[in-house]
Amino acid sequence: MDCFLFEGLTADEKATARGFLGEPVLLQKGSELYKSGHIGFMLSGIAAIKRCNKDRQVTMRNLKSGDIFGSASLFGEWDNDLSHIIACEKCEVCYLSEADLRALALKLPQVAFTYIAYLTDRIRFLNRKIDAFTAGSAESKLYEFLQGLPCENGVITVEFGMAELARRLKIGRTSLYRGLEALEKDGLIERNGHRFTLK
Repeated sequence: MDCFLFEGLTADEKATARGFLGEPVLLQKGSELYKSGHIGFMLSGIAAIKRCNKDRQVTMRNLKSGDIFGSASLFGEWDNDLSHIIACEKCEVCYLSEADLRALALKLPQVAFTYIAYLTDRIRFLNRKIDAFTAGSAESKLYEFLQGLPCENGVITVEFGMAELARRLKIGRTSLYRGLEALEKDGLIERNGHRFTLK
């Protein structure tokens, strides 16, 4: 299985870890992937994390093979009625319950340390989001926000339009475009459509 949670394990240890996972589940396009009390492992396909309320539905980010989801539903009470994970195409997923994760961590402590490192990264990610919302200028807000997005091969892809980006940053679209121009002029970013490279 291609998942960071099992990085650093030997072949035998990976085989042991796989024994704690349930059988792969095949989910059709439009299906809900979220399962409370479980971590989901994306084996194939693409799914979208959507934040929903009575007025609108916003795609927060996409999940692909190797990604995990649902960690917030473990170890405590979690009433999640606003977020949904919807299959954008046919997806194959494995689930690991909280009880099985505890058992796996006792069997293979390295998995526990890897999971703690993952959660620490998520805390840092959320702290950068807070920095973005409390930053002063439009340029600062925008730059902090971009720093907090997932980066692949040095490139950050914003998976929504400029109007939505302005709404999330709580600035006007004019201020957003001025901020983009200022960051490009200062050599801090390169922009190609919805793809950004931070300098």
